[in-house]
Amino acid sequence: MKSLRGILLLALTVVASMAYAQEIDESEWNKHSVRPVRNADIMFKRTVWYRVNLNDKINQPFFAKNRWLPKLMIDAVKSSLLRPYENDSLKKRLTIDEFKERVKKPNLGGDSGGGDDWGGGDDWGGGGDSGGGWGDSGDSWGGGSGGGAGAVAASSDEVYPEDIYLMDVKIDILFDRRRGKWIHDLQVLTLVLPAENNGGTLERQVASFSYKEVVENLFKENRDALWYNDRNLAESKNLSDAFDLLLHEGKITKYTNTQDKDIALLYGDAKGDIALMKGLEYKYDLVEFESDLWSN
Repeated sequence: MKSLRGILLLALTVVASMAYAQEIDESEWNKHSVRPVRNADIMFKRTVWYRVNLNDKINQPFFAKNRWLPKLMIDAVKSSLLRPYENDSLKKRLTIDEFKERVKKPNLGGDSGGGDDWGGGDDWGGGGDSGGGWGDSGDSWGGGSGGGAGAVAASSDEVYPEDIYLMDVKIDILFDRRRGKWIHDLQVLTLVLPAENNGGTLERQVASFSYKEVVENLFKENRDALWYNDRNLAESKNLSDAFDLLLHEGKITKYTNTQDKDIALLYGDAKGDIALMKGLEYKYDLVEFESDLWSN
């Protein structure tokens, strides 16, 4: 009887500990981080937004023919491997119909009837629930392999994937006091259709994606998710490794500020010249801050 009572007490203790650990996890870690750092261990944090032009020579390994990163991500949405967000706050998911509208060519007249390429109507993804038909709302959606993302045909009224060559990358820059280490914690990838491919008026934000979800559900174990090194194919890397190594290059367009504005709006800079210089200045300030931290 005593042994049974002891076993029950031990089981209750384990369950309580697991519940407590889960509660701590929810409040102490960033759920969108690939390698999260405990909030209590973050001594310094700033958030920076980079505008990456995938057509730039340095970024072209992310944009190799038939391996265009935007194509991989859009096809992954069609295959229910990825679920897009409305913006980089990662608070609201896009519905299927909203995402379809965002990848349409500009100035279309009427319905082209291309919806069949999305997997049979609004309920693709197996759900059809109030969240937009994305299927299971838990963490198990997508399967994690990303293997089927490249097999989905493009609808005739969609923009060409190579036309979506702009990408905004949102990064938390942290200093982990426990490990004494600077960390560039990628949070969000946002696809942007440039103005010249959007009817020549304004650029169009296509969708935002949790970088963690992109890694786990698209990049991982996916041969098509390749940073293509044309100088040495043996040194081609998975896209997750390329992002970890910060092989992308872009200009800073925004950093955390009390007005939550882009640099151009902060300085009333219509042409963008001042914003470019201020972005570089901010980048150098971060490098200097890191150097001074170690020297002091």
